[in-house]
Amino acid sequence: MGRKVVEVGVQSVWQRTVKACFTRVLVSGARTWVTHAMGLALLFWANVSEAGSPVFVLPIHGEIEPAMVYWVRRGVRQAIQAKARALVLDLDTPGGRADAMEAILSALKGFPHPDATYSFIRSQALSAGAFLAAATRHIYMAPGSVIGAATPVLVAPGTWAPQALPESYEKKITSAFEALIRATAEANGHDPRVFAAMVDRELGLVIDGVEVLPKGKLLTLTNREAERKVGNPPRSLLSEGTVATLEGLVEQIAGPGTPVVWVRPTGFERLARGISLAGPLLLTLGLLLGYLELKLPGAWIFGLGSLLCFLLFFFGHYLAGLSGWEPLALFLLGLLFLLLELWMVPGLILPSVVGILLAGFALLLAAAGDWPGRTRSETIRSWTLALGELLGSIAVSLIFLWVFSRWLPHRVWSQDLDQGTVSGSGSSTDAHPTVEVGETGVAWTVLRPSGQARFENRLVDVVTDGVFIAKGTPVRVARREGSKVVVEPLVPESGGAPEMQGE
Repeated sequence: MGRKVVEVGVQSVWQRTVKACFTRVLVSGARTWVTHAMGLALLFWANVSEAGSPVFVLPIHGEIEPAMVYWVRRGVRQAIQAKARALVLDLDTPGGRADAMEAILSALKGFPHPDATYSFIRSQALSAGAFLAAATRHIYMAPGSVIGAATPVLVAPGTWAPQALPESYEKKITSAFEALIRATAEANGHDPRVFAAMVDRELGLVIDGVEVLPKGKLLTLTNREAERKVGNPPRSLLSEGTVATLEGLVEQIAGPGTPVVWVRPTGFERLARGISLAGPLLLTLGLLLGYLELKLPGAWIFGLGSLLCFLLFFFGHYLAGLSGWEPLALFLLGLLFLLLELWMVPGLILPSVVGILLAGFALLLAAAGDWPGRTRSETIRSWTLALGELLGSIAVSLIFLWVFSRWLPHRVWSQDLDQGTVSGSGSSTDAHPTVEVGETGVAWTVLRPSGQARFENRLVDVVTDGVFIAKGTPVRVARREGSKVVVEPLVPESGGAPEMQGE
């Protein structure tokens, strides 16, 4: 009996052990299967998502100039928003302006995936174009294309003819740009010596004891020269290969069927470039017309013209990719505060102060702009230039206003004044209405500080010394400055003021 019990106990232990091991194997197998299934599902999902990610192409064709910077910044911003899998520069340029090239370099740094940046040299990437190629991680060239000759030169304005530089200045400029292209090449995994030899002819190029280029010559490479193997271990001198077409490169990068987005300047952006260049002029006109609207109430043409100038200013910077709609929204909010001061609570200073600050900040925000990859020093420089642009526009506006107030009234408008006329509107029983100092009347409109006052049956354009006077308030002519009639609120005396009310 006892033996049987022991056998049963041993058998039970063995059964439990086998069952536990079998269960563990099943659980482990199930866990492994689930893990692999989830991994495959995630991999499939990632492949599907990646397959839907586009490749963005920025064509850099022709001379590199400031107008190109705007749509390149837009292209980089759109590539970031679209989660582009690659950014390709389609280069076919003889070079161009150094400031535009540096701005484009800065914009390219804003792309968050530097390993997915490519250059396709369609025909040539000379001078500033070589700098842009150095700013991408991978370089491919079309058959018969060339890259190099990136030494800086000074050109004459208008003619673009090369100008001779003093030797000391030439060395200084060459050294600065040689350092820039070396830093750019190093940051993107290229041999900095190759790009440095494109800028400074005194360097030459020697790799692992093999002279590639003697001193005294600038390095310019064909597609075959750029892809040849040098060094130990052997690696491509510059190019990763020759590709016949850009479409072939895109297929090589991302596979067939990958969507491609070509970023090209639009007609609006060309217009925006002109508008942004006219930014200081638009600001000046906007300020002048706004002042004339205050001086000549009722002449809505000045107010509408001022608003149009400011809207064009913001619209141009928005289309150029320098700013969003936020500056315009701030400006309109500031304008609402100013209108609140003028129409609802005249004499209350706070709304005007808030409105002016908001409008001024909005103008600075739009003029300074914003773009991906902008460094702190570039931000400070942009805001400094924007502040100078705004202050310059204000200064020019003040000069014009001084001319208008001092010269024009005496030289032009005084001819009508000598004939006994004063500018008026509305009905008048006198064909040549006149007012004299000390004459009393009633504010026919709100004087903010300009408007119209009625003297007996005559309507006359008047201004105050900066104070706001409500409609219907008795006023008195304090003085006359040429054609300008300055009034002040009348303090009632015994007997009262004239009982005339504006309609």
